[in-house]
Amino acid sequence: MIQRIQTLYLALVLIFSFVGLISTSAEWTVADKVVADFGSFTFNAYPPLQALDTISGPWCLGILLLIVIFLSAMSIMLFRKRMRQLRLTIVSTILLVGYIATYAAFAYYYQLHLEQAAPAGFTPTLHIKFISALQVISVILNCLAIQGIRKDEALVRSLDRIR
Repeated sequence: MIQRIQTLYLALVLIFSFVGLISTSAEWTVADKVVADFGSFTFNAYPPLQALDTISGPWCLGILLLIVIFLSAMSIMLFRKRMRQLRLTIVSTILLVGYIATYAAFAYYYQLHLEQAAPAGFTPTLHIKFISALQVISVILNCLAIQGIRKDEALVRSLDRIR
């Protein structure tokens, strides 16, 4: 049945991943008097085409989110094949955990890079936006969806035993 609660969880994962793909999740800024020279660097998964001279997030983060969006959509469509749906959701969860780890590694790398490039006496500050937390929430929602899919599969198997 498509009206199960795990379908709602998977749809939220799909939406959160899409929002994470198209929006800026963190930015570095320097004191106001240096902003014109040093610039404000953004860190997002899909770099804007008009700002190719600024440091933007690695494209692998965008690829991971695109794969998660595809897997979530496929999981929603495979509501009759629960074991396949379960496997796709597990793979999606693993990719989201990989996304979070890669995001943290690149944020640390960019912070070190910007500290070295900053003028003397000015340190860049990292402002993480709420969008970054959506991927962590997506991991939790995927885990809840996995629980629901397993529960449905156990129910169907128990009903098959009764027949």
